[in-house]
Amino acid sequence: MSLKRRIVRWLDRPGGRRLLGMLATRFARKQTGADAEILYQGLWVHRLGPYYYPDGRQFNYTSATFRHWKDLAKLYITDAEDFWLRHNPPQKGDVVIDVGAGRGESTLAFSQAVGDTGRVIAIEAHPLSFQFLEVFCSLNRLVNTMPLQLAVMDKSGMVSLVESESWWGANTIGQSNGSQGIQVRAATLDEICEAEGIKQIDFLKMNIEGAERYALLGMESVIHRVQTICVACHDFLADSGHGEQFRTRDFVEQFLTEHGFNLASRPDDHRNYVRDHVFGLR
Repeated sequence: MSLKRRIVRWLDRPGGRRLLGMLATRFARKQTGADAEILYQGLWVHRLGPYYYPDGRQFNYTSATFRHWKDLAKLYITDAEDFWLRHNPPQKGDVVIDVGAGRGESTLAFSQAVGDTGRVIAIEAHPLSFQFLEVFCSLNRLVNTMPLQLAVMDKSGMVSLVESESWWGANTIGQSNGSQGIQVRAATLDEICEAEGIKQIDFLKMNIEGAERYALLGMESVIHRVQTICVACHDFLADSGHGEQFRTRDFVEQFLTEHGFNLASRPDDHRNYVRDHVFGLR
């Protein structure tokens, strides 16, 4: 291990992180020529201009890291518009539910779209991803957004989140029966909407790696109050051998059709994961 790495490890602890952040900030500003800052807020976080981005529990910044910082907020917005907001994008004052919010990448676009009079419920099950999401929303002052750590399922209780060793996107959720995995609390969208006093959902995004079949069954009461929905199916993962639990598109399309939605998709897109996005429109 290099001397520099040993010093970083020694400083990356209570009492040393403030100094480490100050030193890293000077280096980041020199490398980027921008208004940058690195600080510790329960997670290591970097700021570029007005936006903050959680990076991890350990200090892992290198010179190569800074090349990925430029226009990151713009990328979050354009990706959200590309993936989720192709039809009937939310307007000021709307209510958006972001199921599978991850680290907040799309939540930022939803928050900006609905404005001060709107509301975003950002739901994420994975504990670390939720920690990123909470810090992201707090530091960026997304005051119209409420992060919730929940697995959205067909009934409340506890479920087991089984992490993939090969790829984080292959994490799966099943009913908890003492099996291995991270235990997380589950609730239905019906229960969440009742608890939060939500009467209408103007846009619902769902990206939960195969658990959409359960989440949809848990919204029989509120499904008729959803105006636009986009479900990210993952049949492409099943096709590539990651498991049949990801093959949900037929179920999703049938469910949405039976509940009065007109379907739309992008079958000619060059990206397999985008081809598996199913939109339901009123």
